[in-house]
Amino acid sequence: MMYLLFRHHHVLPSDYLKLPPGERLVLQAFVLAECLPKALESIRWRAESERMRREEATGYA
Repeated sequence: MMYLLFRHHHVLPSDYLKLPPGERLVLQAFVLAECLPKALESIRWRAESERMRREEATGYA
């Protein structure tokens, strides 16, 4: 999570640790909401690739 905060939002780990607990919680929720669709898309893409690979393997046999 810290990597994504720094890379996409330029929030340093030291700045994150200085935040009050409530703001940290909101920031964590924001990053998770931002990352979850990307992670699900990645999982779906890998599953689709694996399905296509299996179809090709059975099609050429």
